[in-house]
Amino acid sequence: MSTDTKTEIGSYFVTNYPPYSQWTKDAVPAFDKALSSEPERKVPLGMYVHIPFCRKRCKFCYFRVYTQQNADTIKNYVETLTREVELLKDQPGVVGRSLRFVYFGGGTPSYLSSKQLLMLRERLGQWISWDNAEEVTFECEPGTLSLEKVQTLKEIGITRVSLGVENFNDKILEENGRAHLSPEIERAYGWIQQVGFPQINIDLIAGMVGETDENWHACVE
Repeated sequence: MSTDTKTEIGSYFVTNYPPYSQWTKDAVPAFDKALSSEPERKVPLGMYVHIPFCRKRCKFCYFRVYTQQNADTIKNYVETLTREVELLKDQPGVVGRSLRFVYFGGGTPSYLSSKQLLMLRERLGQWISWDNAEEVTFECEPGTLSLEKVQTLKEIGITRVSLGVENFNDKILEENGRAHLSPEIERAYGWIQQVGFPQINIDLIAGMVGETDENWHACVE
């Protein structure tokens, strides 16, 4: 599996805490202890599902992503993800608890096809369910969507769609290496409205290369 690791514009953010440099074998006992301890029942249980696939790497991206992967790679990832959930489901911190929220992030979760999304739901559903979760968020890149795929998101229980618009200006989108352009934003948003979700989020990024105050205000408006 190949990955593009270079961030062209720069990496200035802490995306993991503790940082990877602190992920040593010495920390494993503390992790195991936390997972095997009885949880505080008043603290809700949530699940973050990382889908590390994208059509291309944005120039500002500092996440671990894999571009242009095939169906076999995605299937293997889903199966491994399912196995991880299976291993965790009987731990005291998880067993018998309902998920309050679920967040599918990436990467680009919507890079998966409708068939792959249904497989993901089926496989994870063997061990843990989000049927009664208060919120299930799914990040989408506009250019990866179709009406069929948006309908599939509704079918698998997504309640909040987060559309990664970032900017409405095509020149700025291209300069920052985004995979989509404004016509794809309009189509995707139309499908999302048509299918109907309790919540729709529009993700914008301030300070992109080429951004101006005038353009930023226009994007927000």
